[in-house]
Amino acid sequence: LQRLLDEHLDQLCRLTTFDEFGVEDKEEVKDSEQMTALQRRQRNANAEDFVGLCHASMSFVQTEESDNPLPIGLSMRALCHTACYADLISEDKVLPPVSGSQPSDPNAAGYTYEGLSNEEALEMVLWRPILDGLAAGICSTAPSSSGGVGCLVQRGSVITMRAILLRHGHVFSTSQWSVILRQVILPAIQIGAEYDTSPVTTITSESPSVSSLDFLNEALPLPPTADDEGLMKFAELAESDESAPTRPLGTAELLVEASFADLRHGGDGDLRKAHGLAKKNQDGKKDTEQPFPDSWIATTAPVALGMLTDVFSEVVLDKGKEGREVLWPIILEQLQRWSIGFPRTKPILESIRDDTNNDAGSEAWSPCESLVRIGCKELYRILEKLPEKHASLTEHDAQAWPKLVFQTISDTLAKNVAMEKVLHEELVETKLRRLGLDPRDPKKETVAENDVGASKNPNDSSSLVVDRIEECVLEDGRTVEIPVTKIKLESGSSLYDGDQAEAKEEEDDEDNNEDVEEDEPSYLQEYIPSLKIRCIASHCLQQGILEVADVFSHMVGKEELANLLRALEESRVMSSKASDDEDLAHAFQEALLSEWGGGVEEVESSLASVGGILHKGGAEMFFLTQQAGADKAIIYILSQLYCVHGEDAKSYGWDTQTYAEPLLFERMLDVLQKFLISEKDNAEYINPNVWRMASDSGGKIALYCTCFADVCSSILETILNFNQDQFNQHKDAIYPILCSLIRVQSEEIRGLVQQIFVTKIAAVLGIRGCAEAVEG
Repeated sequence: LQRLLDEHLDQLCRLTTFDEFGVEDKEEVKDSEQMTALQRRQRNANAEDFVGLCHASMSFVQTEESDNPLPIGLSMRALCHTACYADLISEDKVLPPVSGSQPSDPNAAGYTYEGLSNEEALEMVLWRPILDGLAAGICSTAPSSSGGVGCLVQRGSVITMRAILLRHGHVFSTSQWSVILRQVILPAIQIGAEYDTSPVTTITSESPSVSSLDFLNEALPLPPTADDEGLMKFAELAESDESAPTRPLGTAELLVEASFADLRHGGDGDLRKAHGLAKKNQDGKKDTEQPFPDSWIATTAPVALGMLTDVFSEVVLDKGKEGREVLWPIILEQLQRWSIGFPRTKPILESIRDDTNNDAGSEAWSPCESLVRIGCKELYRILEKLPEKHASLTEHDAQAWPKLVFQTISDTLAKNVAMEKVLHEELVETKLRRLGLDPRDPKKETVAENDVGASKNPNDSSSLVVDRIEECVLEDGRTVEIPVTKIKLESGSSLYDGDQAEAKEEEDDEDNNEDVEEDEPSYLQEYIPSLKIRCIASHCLQQGILEVADVFSHMVGKEELANLLRALEESRVMSSKASDDEDLAHAFQEALLSEWGGGVEEVESSLASVGGILHKGGAEMFFLTQQAGADKAIIYILSQLYCVHGEDAKSYGWDTQTYAEPLLFERMLDVLQKFLISEKDNAEYINPNVWRMASDSGGKIALYCTCFADVCSSILETILNFNQDQFNQHKDAIYPILCSLIRVQSEEIRGLVQQIFVTKIAAVLGIRGCAEAVEG
């Protein structure tokens, strides 16, 4: 098959012409209305022959586990064939059929996609075997590891699909792109994620800011243009090989060959340097072992979702209004599905089965932490692409696209915080109900404070009942009768006194053992991991804002910025309440102890070094980090609006300083005052070494002062950016706090306070040359 493509490609290309039964000359006719009936039949037959050729190549891409697996190199070579076929279609060297398209029978001629016009459907007859075959390779369940590098066929299929779409995406209409995304790409990558049962799906970091998933692959950078010098050198080297084809490589085929060379040799995805890889001997390369080579999520998911970002950048942006209204919502749906688990839908395979079974009882699919971090990263990669393409957009699109995509961040964060809040409330309600307490009672007391009083006063005679009389034989031989009393609680349970109470409890425990076993895993496993992942999603979304806010604050309007600030405020308020909720903290402790298997001594020994259970994977660790991230993002955005002057201020088109000033100072003063209180109350319990890297301490110790040290540093840097008039206007509120910050243990914070004193305070006092004197 490879020899056929290398040596007889011209004969394959005759499929665009018609053989008039012995006539020597051949006539090329593309307009179906000018064809004779014989020519139409031959055109359809030629197209079906080409479809068969595509299926022949794709049959060598293994998509399921087998006792006799195909060599991986064979599958990778078959993937290169598909790129060659795509080049032929794009260059009109193979033409689609003129009639007979149908979307129902994959084994019949003219098989295409539904939801298209007749002409579009006929064009997709040639593309469907290629796209569907690559989609099957993307979500293949067959192991394909070599040299410590895993999921080669799956990644190779993504790389090939990406190369074809980036090189030839211009030939598809908006409707065809919609079909390709909805019916091919998105189902394939979702199935790939759902099929992954590796340990990667169960890994949850102990803190949102300290990821345990550093082994995840990265998305590939955009490939260079077809005439790139590096790619041309790679093509020359590849064609000089003795076994290389004599024909030149097509644009998509060249991109796939270069990408596979990069993959084999552990490159960074920069294909401008691919010619250097072509010189290497594969036997001489060093194997790079991956921690989870068989995990689709760890190896393939970042590349697969990154393909959507590339499609957005190179295709969707250029389609203007159609891109915004038709294609962008499709891409956004997948990004939000991985980043925040929205919308709450069933797993895709169950959804397909339930179309006929009408089963509405299955649980909604939720992403693991790995997918959340991948999804959030791609969401911001899309934002990063906009400034790069801004100059090539029309004036209307240059205004519409940034507002739309920036609004997506606000919408995504707001949705996630809303779901996070519901999980928090449901978790606490479930916990209280298990303890026999009414979660709606505002005067409820924790069990630790009053185990019985929360239900009914045990001294109330109406609640005390003598259950039975027990006889007890004493050491001297006497027999005494002991009444065993029973306290009836509002929850319906009973409390017994004396030794018999313990026996009765053991008896009841045995009777209800099955109920407890069923309730405990549900209580811990249903809520805690999901709530942690929601918190991590909020953190990742908030961290990304810091990287794009300075650029996009000039490209969007007041409404878009206000919506983002509103979403951040909701995140701040929600996480603040969660970090103070003792019931939630207790549930996190219970879950952590359950994970350790109840080994109290081992748990206490492992957690004692950093302040105990509240600091390692506890509720405070997660929600203080989220709260700090929200505050930092709010202050950063407002400082960008407040500290703008001159021509930059005019570029906004609205009064940013008047809007930002009250909000900024409210947040700044609130954070600094709470930091001082926390630092004073907890300073003696914190190892001084923690303060040497204040910006990293929040990910290790769950105290307000450690989690917010980096936020305080950002606030002080903001004050340094004030002009002198702005500082003078607020000096009465700022100065007392600065004086208090002199005493804190963080050298970083004290250093920033010093800079404020030698610049801003010195200017207020009329002291000149203070900064130079201090530096000297």
